[in-house]
Amino acid sequence: MPAASLAMVHGPAPSCTKVHGTVPQRVRQWRAPLRGPLVHDTSPDRPLRCRHEQFQVRKSRSPRVALHETGPTTQAQAVAPRADTVSERMSRLPKIAPGVAMPPALSAVHSARMPAQRHALRLRRFGMASSTYALGMIILGLCTLLGLFPGTALMQIGALFLLINLGLLAAFMTHWNERFEDPSLTSLQINLAVTMVAVILVLGRQTQFIAPPFYSVLFVFGMLRMRARELAWVAAYILVSYCAAVLVRHRLYGDALDLRVESVTAALVVGSAIWFATAASYISNLRARLSASLQHIATLATHDAMTGLWNRRQIDLDLESAINHADRHGSVLCIALVDVDHFKAINDRYGHAVGDQVLTSIASCLAHSVRDGDKVGRFGGEEFLLLLPATSMAQASALAERLRHQLGILQLPPTCETPVTASFGLAAWQRQESAADLLRRADQALYRAKAAGRNRVEADSLFRALG
Repeated sequence: MPAASLAMVHGPAPSCTKVHGTVPQRVRQWRAPLRGPLVHDTSPDRPLRCRHEQFQVRKSRSPRVALHETGPTTQAQAVAPRADTVSERMSRLPKIAPGVAMPPALSAVHSARMPAQRHALRLRRFGMASSTYALGMIILGLCTLLGLFPGTALMQIGALFLLINLGLLAAFMTHWNERFEDPSLTSLQINLAVTMVAVILVLGRQTQFIAPPFYSVLFVFGMLRMRARELAWVAAYILVSYCAAVLVRHRLYGDALDLRVESVTAALVVGSAIWFATAASYISNLRARLSASLQHIATLATHDAMTGLWNRRQIDLDLESAINHADRHGSVLCIALVDVDHFKAINDRYGHAVGDQVLTSIASCLAHSVRDGDKVGRFGGEEFLLLLPATSMAQASALAERLRHQLGILQLPPTCETPVTASFGLAAWQRQESAADLLRRADQALYRAKAAGRNRVEADSLFRALG
């Protein structure tokens, strides 16, 4: 479909010359009727999210780009790219190897688990805490049998433990815990346990020996989730609550207490609190560094280092997943292979450094022009693959024409005077079709676009035959 016809149907095509700036609100509204219900949120306070979070930007305070009401955007109307381009952002990132920068990580990579798996992990951690409560009750029961702890107090402590665990279990089962910054409620559980230890010390005159091991177990539990500063606050709360319990014990039991045992126990509590807080903080920092390293490795395994897009391996996996989803739900799926025309000539004339900048600009333009559910990956060299779920061939063709026009007016590096064009090959997934066959048909359509003179959009022959 010609660009002029698209302008008559859908309004003017937005300029994609802002390599890493803010997409005007008019662009998002213009894109809505073209692509269906999955469009960006236009709330002024919501950050604009492309499918790839490495291209996440927040709406600029600068004046919006003025788009003409009729006709496609011309080169003269192009807006110069902002200084914060993809290549410049990636150059400020930690280096993986000489000359290679780590691409920004997706927030989803922070935890590779799905929500149900994360919920199951929190329940397992809660089960560990509950088993600690049960162990404490067994020890207190043994103390009661030996005459070291009153039976009525044991029943009271058991009732409190039961109420606490039932309340926490209800919070996890109803997902009420997800309202907090730490959905595992680690800090809350540890603070409740510290308070219960203080209560046990007050109710039992001869149970001072349980404090050091119980506090140690709490520190070990805190290592799983808490940071160094949070562990320091736990140590402080332990010392304060223990001192308060000791003062109450002296008021209740007076001369019946053995000051020598009390002094040794206090020294153990203070020393173990300081030591465990230091050791737990060190381990917590190691855990954070390990998590960052795993995130780094996950990013390297899924992203193209230069453009920040999905790499070939990941986009192939995403294509398989999209086909499976379309097969299960009976939905449509289209893909588009994009090949930059005469890219070798750009490399030969201006050098590979300029060619890399051109590819980075094209990648940013493509990533800004798709919905949250779409995916863009670098397929190889100067080729890109677009996955367009829930998109008909007519919609995919209209999108490809718009992208073709945007790439034609793309603001390039000052040293590159050659305009960039691209050819598009489209294919719609058919029932029982494999990913390899779908890619083969898209590649054949791309070949026809190249043979027909380049800078054009071609659909696969099967669609044309059915049409």
